[in-house]
Amino acid sequence: MSLEQNSGELSDLFTDFVNQVGSKADSPFVVMQEVRRWTDDQLLLSKHLCDLIIEYPDSFADGQEKALVQQIVQENIIQDWSNNTASTHLQEVIQTILDDEQRDAILNLYWQIIQKDQVSVNSSQEQEKLLQSGLVKIENSKLKVCNAIYASIFSSEWVEQLLPDIAQPSSTTSSAEANNQTSTKKNYQTTSFTKLLSAIALAAFVIAAIADTFLLRSKDAPEPLPLTNNIVVSDRELFDNGREHARNADWLDMLRDFCRLPQDSTYIDDAKSKLEQWFELYEDDIQISLKTFQAEGNGSCPVAEDVFDLS
Repeated sequence: MSLEQNSGELSDLFTDFVNQVGSKADSPFVVMQEVRRWTDDQLLLSKHLCDLIIEYPDSFADGQEKALVQQIVQENIIQDWSNNTASTHLQEVIQTILDDEQRDAILNLYWQIIQKDQVSVNSSQEQEKLLQSGLVKIENSKLKVCNAIYASIFSSEWVEQLLPDIAQPSSTTSSAEANNQTSTKKNYQTTSFTKLLSAIALAAFVIAAIADTFLLRSKDAPEPLPLTNNIVVSDRELFDNGREHARNADWLDMLRDFCRLPQDSTYIDDAKSKLEQWFELYEDDIQISLKTFQAEGNGSCPVAEDVFDLS
């Protein structure tokens, strides 16, 4: 699969994921970032972890995302990894190494990478085979374990079980390979730079797609008005703040800002349009927030009169 295809699939995956997890997470973007922190955008692991999170019965409150995602990863992927639902992929990653006639040399090199956290790139066969397995990647002309899930499962303890007599690893770089190291690094730097561009493109795709879904931006949104008086500035700030709260699914704070817009505000019509669109997508959450807003003893809410039955 090409980098472009992989980026496209990841973009679609994370866009759908954020939309789905938004029903159970206060900050769906934060949950998505926790997925990426564990998988480093490895496609199959990302798909699997997203599915596990969607199926998880509990909600994700603000501040709990990191702990809950870690719990899901530990219980469903890392623990008993050879028998869980991700075992097929994980076995495929290491099987080519375990079946290779240079198995011990490859594992010895991998052990060095774990111990040092990174090893300089050269043209050795062991490095090539590790890269082909997908267990390691090139980053800034260094070899590193591809993601946190692989690092947790295929740890130094795992290597030591396979190579009980492993000692301080010796360098696998021959003098001839060392002479070729400079030119080889340049090739890998190009590959690494290409991957960096792909990651940047992925981030742009995901942010743009999700922003369209969450904000449903109106093509006819009013141009910012000149800062002629404090009332206009205040209305614009309320409108912008309300949209920002909606982006984070903070519906109560969104209502607190939008409901302060006066009936004759330049932004009232656009705020109503936004509220109607969000209400179609998140009716239950917004209704709950509205009840809380009313229970706080707040006054009228002109922007909501045509959207909700406030009688």
